[in-house]
Amino acid sequence: MKKIRLCIGSNDGENVAKTHMGDTEYFYIYDLFENLEHMFIEKRINTAKNMGHAKVEKMKGVIKIIEDSDVLVARKKSPNFIRIANRTKYQPVVVKAENISDVLMILHESFQEIYKHVTRRKNGEMFDTIPEL
Repeated sequence: MKKIRLCIGSNDGENVAKTHMGDTEYFYIYDLFENLEHMFIEKRINTAKNMGHAKVEKMKGVIKIIEDSDVLVARKKSPNFIRIANRTKYQPVVVKAENISDVLMILHESFQEIYKHVTRRKNGEMFDTIPEL
């Protein structure tokens, strides 16, 4: 079964933070499956939060924390989201919905599209696409 590992930036575990992903208190890790199921994996502390806005060092610090993820989810497209899309194996996604449960449903609806992006990245391709859902 196809699976995508998501990292969602949140301060409370219920809502996606209104700020950039790297400025959140925590990263909530979920596995999203093509059969419309998802599983919460764990909450991770964002130890890179205070490294300086839009800095490459901050991006690298965040990636160390969430390195097993495929997709990074936030409500705002940051300079580092653009760098991540262009230079790394991670697929950024920007969402409009606030509630994490709503975001998971929206991501399920776009599962095949996102999975194609993840597969391309895992095969070494880098591109600037950042879906906005």
